[in-house]
Parts: sequence; C-alpha cells; structure tokens
Amino acid sequence: MLNNIDVDSVLPVLQSREYRHFTVKPRTPVIGGFIEGGDFDNMDEQFLDDLRDALWTYGVLFGKHRHLSFDTMKNVARAFGDQFEHHSFANTLKNEGFPEVTVIERLESDGAKKSNVDFWHHDVSARKHPNIMSILQGDVVPFGADTMWSSTTGAYLLLPDALKMLFENIEIEHDTLYTVLRHNFGGGSVTPESIAQLQENAIHPAVIKHHATGRPCLYVANGYIKRVHGYEVDISEMVIKLANQYPIIPELQVRHEWEPGDFAMWDNFGTCHYGVSGNTGGQHRRLYRVSAWSESVVPEPYV
Repeated sequence: MLNNIDVDSVLPVLQSREYRHFTVKPRTPVIGGFIEGGDFDNMDEQFLDDLRDALWTYGVLFGKHRHLSFDTMKNVARAFGDQFEHHSFANTLKNEGFPEVTVIERLESDGAKKSNVDFWHHDVSARKHPNIMSILQGDVVPFGADTMWSSTTGAYLLLPDALKMLFENIEIEHDTLYTVLRHNFGGGSVTPESIAQLQENAIHPAVIKHHATGRPCLYVANGYIKRVHGYEVDISEMVIKLANQYPIIPELQVRHEWEPGDFAMWDNFGTCHYGVSGNTGGQHRRLYRVSAWSESVVPEPYV
C-alpha cells in the first residue's frame, strides 16, 4: 500500500457549483458530486450541456431517490454518445421494449454467492469503442452492496515520473472472454453458443487522453485486462499489479450506499469502479444500467 499520499498537490479540490438547472455539491474533495434539483424528464440542450460539464468535472454524479424512467435514463446516456451498449453477457429488458437497459441482478436463490464485479474495472474496455459513460439506478438494494469509484486522472498524476514514463510507453491487451472466465461474469452461464459473442478484444494505451477534457487517465484497471502487449506473462503481471496500486488509494475514491431510486452516472474513462460484495445475507438485489458509446471516440494515447 502506498503511503504519504498528497492528493491536493496534484488535483484541484472540487467545489459546489450552481448550474442553470441544478446544483452539484462534491461528495469528496477529489471525486463525486450530488445533483440537487433539475427536472430530468424535461431536459433541454442547456441542461444537457451542463450535465456533460458536471460529469467531466466530478467524474461521478449521484441523485437521491429520483426513480428515473428508462426513457429518461436513455436520454441522459444519449447526451454523451450516439450508440447504446448491447452487452454480450448480461440480461436486458429487451422483452419489455428496452434492449438498451441492462439488468444487474442477484436473486435470493443465489444465496451468499460472491459478487462477480468486486474488482476495479472500466466497462467493456475490450472493445475498440468502449463505453463513454453509464447511468445506473437502484431498484432493489439491500444494505451492504455498495459501489465505489476511483479517479484514473488522479491515479496517473500520483505516479512517480519514472512510472509515468513507463505507462506512457506501453499498451494493454483487453479481452472479454478472458475476463468472463477469470471473474465468473454471468454466474458461470458461459456456453459454447455464447463464446462467439464474447470474442471481443482490443489493444489500448495504458495512459489515454480523455476525449472531452484532454486530461490523462490511467487506463489499466484490472477488469478486462489480459496482459501488457508484447511483455512476457510474469513481467506483465508485475506491471499490471503495480498500476493497480493506484486506484485503491482511498483519497481517490468515493463510495455510494444505494437506496431505491438512487442513480449514479460516471465517466468510464476518467474513473474506474468496483462493486462491493457486502454481507447482504443472500438478499435480492437489482439495478438497471444504460451505457453510451460512439464510433468517434477511441482511447488515444496521452503523449
């Protein structure tokens, strides 16, 4: 674990900000903000411009007890990318007319089964065009099953100069099938028929330039990563382990305790996230997510 972390020396302290349609108050000095006010069912272009600015500023935005409709969640996501994610191995509401809505659910019949998202990751990074952002809303949310986010810009800025140079000059192989098998995504439901859908892989820079802000982001969260491109396996594992010491720095994190109707929307490049397993006693848990991407947004090297 890293010691003597001085986050204030590399990142500006977040402040409350009054936008034209809503106010954002910071959750921590570095990452996360609560949205107060704002009519999400009637968003004009001014509202959406401010929402984009707020997300790029705070990294993660939270709303309490909002109970947004699925159409509203889609409208929010569409403001950031013109394509909706269609997940390779997740359940959706396609039978209800919302194929864009992913269902994240654990049933009581699953018992005390360990969560399969309890590791730091960026969503679907094994695609050429990863998700730009996601909005997630709680429906059935037992105590203890929280979500954490960490600033990847902060992670990069805290690197010593020698490690900045290292990560600026390597690329990372991302692989969906490798991740599904490694982390038991889908609860072990991978079949020979589904394997073809999971053949997603991409090579991205370890340090990317944020498409909207130009800020550096350390894009090496453990999730979909297979190896450092061109490195031997043992060396690759050491480098990845080193990179993953930075998102776990508490000063870079924000943690949300879910309540029904809460939403969180996050920058999928400027943050990575972690689903806390929690001691939920096998209780039912269900959340809904909509994510957006664009063919015009590809992770580009920072340098």
